[in-house]
Amino acid sequence: MLETRITKMLGIKYPIQCGTMMWLSNAEFVAAAANAGLLACLASAMYPDKQSLKDEIAKLRDLTDQPFGVNVSLFPGHSAVKVDEALDILAEAGIKLLETAGRSPEPHRPRIEQAGFVHIHKCARLRDAIKAQRLGVDIVTVVGAECGGHPSMDEVTTMVLAPQVTAALEVPVIIGGGFGDGRSLVAGLALGADAVLMGTRFLNTAECPVHPDIKNQLIEAQSDQTLIVQRTIGSGVRVLANDWANKILLMEQNGATLEELMPYIGGHRTKDAWISGDLDALIACGQVVGSSKANPTIAELVGQIMEEASSVMGKLCQD
Repeated sequence: MLETRITKMLGIKYPIQCGTMMWLSNAEFVAAAANAGLLACLASAMYPDKQSLKDEIAKLRDLTDQPFGVNVSLFPGHSAVKVDEALDILAEAGIKLLETAGRSPEPHRPRIEQAGFVHIHKCARLRDAIKAQRLGVDIVTVVGAECGGHPSMDEVTTMVLAPQVTAALEVPVIIGGGFGDGRSLVAGLALGADAVLMGTRFLNTAECPVHPDIKNQLIEAQSDQTLIVQRTIGSGVRVLANDWANKILLMEQNGATLEELMPYIGGHRTKDAWISGDLDALIACGQVVGSSKANPTIAELVGQIMEEASSVMGKLCQD
């Protein structure tokens, strides 16, 4: 077992976070990850009202007795439940671990401190990580350009970004972007991280609520089959390089406005695609997608990762 500041602080078995993924990180998926010894967070932005969020937290509590967190998006308009309302719900429910992302948490830090959350903030730039620490965040997550979803438009790779962040910060650090097996886990810890974030690799697990057709597409994809869209609207996202993504990229190259792009990039289109298997949508995934060749259970995958990590560390420690 690999013990780090984060495993001790959060009471988890392994220094791995199963990345929080919109429309996917529901109670069943998060519970399966938590029961396998990982850090995992419920994506609160999925729920259309306060009662739905309360009910999902209660369901999650019924499914696991292991530590888990709840993610609250700070991006304006991303959630039907306002940030302060979500924080109140979490506090009333006795949630101990809060994850935020999307914007600076500064306006909400007084409420977060008052509630006594252990606060993880996710960002993608060194300067944002330094600011998060200065604001009093307990754990900082940083993601490199390889990650699925929203990397920094500076496009600094994980190999460069991670050691800069871990050298600059005193609080525990989680790093993401390019992690998906035991070898990369060991590499992440060697870069100074206290845990690594794996998102894309967990798309191809039995418990992940993704349509089998999309899981098959991810298995068939190679690591050079992702691209970044939405640069022109300042919200770049790394996705699977399917026909839909290429169509959007061409629209951007031809000067499409946000209004013209919205019917093609709206989040509900992606939500429907995850469920239906329709690839006429943006499918967020990182470059590590080329490593997914099967759909094990989360527990099986974690076992494989940790077995490989142990083997790698044994080789490194040989005289």
